[in-house]
Amino acid sequence: MQGRIILVALGILIVLSVIFNEFLVSFNLVEFFFAVIFLAGGLTFFKKRNVGTLGSLIFGIILMIDTFELFPTSLNFWELFLLMIASYIIAAGFKGLFHIRKPHLKIDKSIISENLPPKFIGDTLDLSTDVDWSSVTIDSSKIETPVKVKAVIDNDIYSFKQEYDSSKVHILNKLKVSNVKVPERAKITVYLNENINYNYRAKLNVSVAFFDLRQIKTREVRIKSTASKITLIPSQKDNTTVDVDSEVSAINIKLPGDVALVLNHVGDLNFKNFERMYQREDGTYISDNFSEASYTCYLNISSEISRLNVEFI
Repeated sequence: MQGRIILVALGILIVLSVIFNEFLVSFNLVEFFFAVIFLAGGLTFFKKRNVGTLGSLIFGIILMIDTFELFPTSLNFWELFLLMIASYIIAAGFKGLFHIRKPHLKIDKSIISENLPPKFIGDTLDLSTDVDWSSVTIDSSKIETPVKVKAVIDNDIYSFKQEYDSSKVHILNKLKVSNVKVPERAKITVYLNENINYNYRAKLNVSVAFFDLRQIKTREVRIKSTASKITLIPSQKDNTTVDVDSEVSAINIKLPGDVALVLNHVGDLNFKNFERMYQREDGTYISDNFSEASYTCYLNISSEISRLNVEFI
C-alpha cells in the first residue's frame, strides 16, 4: 500500500511539474518530499527486516544527500530512477549474503522422547503428569516400551522434564514465570503400551486433557484439576477406579457400551448431566448397563464449582 501511494504521488507531482513548468512544484521540493517518505519507510527495517524496507532506506539516504547537493554533480530524474532500482537490487544482494530475517522470531521446539523407561521391570508402571497451561492426551499404541512421549514446547516459557526409573515415569511441564501471557498451550501426547498395567496420576492446572483409556489396562487413576477441561473414556480391558479432585473444572465422562459406571460424588456442581444413570438409596449413581457390562468404572468425584457430564458413546 505504501509503495502504491508513493507511485501515485510521484506521478501527480511529475505531471504538475511538467505542465506548469515547475512554477507550482520545484524539483528539489519533490525530491525532499520523497526522501522523507523513503526514509520513514526504510527506518522500519530495524523492525521488519526485509528487502523492501532496506531498499527504501538506501534510496531515502541517496535522495536526502542529493537534495542538499552533497554529490559532486546534481542528479536528474532518470538518474534518480536508476538509483532507486539499484537500491533495491543492493538490498536483495544483502539478503542473499547475510540472510536478513525478522528479529525476535520464536520457533516452537519439538521434544520427542521414546523408550521410557529404557529398562522396565515388572508388569505395572506408575505414570504421572504434572502440567500447567497444556494440552495433554493419553492414548494407546502398539509400542514395545511402556511409554512414548511426544511434546511441542516453547522452552522460553515452559520447563519440561521427564523423570523415570525401572517402574516409574514422571512428566513435568511447568510455566517458568507466573502471570505470563502464553500465546498457545504446550502440546503433550503420551502413548501407552496395551499389554502393560498402569497406575496413573494427573495434576492439571488451566489445561485441557483427553484421556482415552479404552485399550489400556488401568487399575487406578487419580486426577487433580484446577480450572481445566477433562474428557475421560474408561478402560474396556480392566475394572478401573477413578478419583477426581476438581476445582472450577469441566469433566466429561464418555462410556463405551460395555463399560458400566458407578458414580459417587461429594461437593458442589453448577451443572450436571447424567445420561442413563440412576440414583441408589446410598446416594451413589449407577448406569443402566451395570448387569450386562464386561467391566466397571468406579468414579469418585470431589468437586467445587465444577461441571460434570456423563454420556454413552
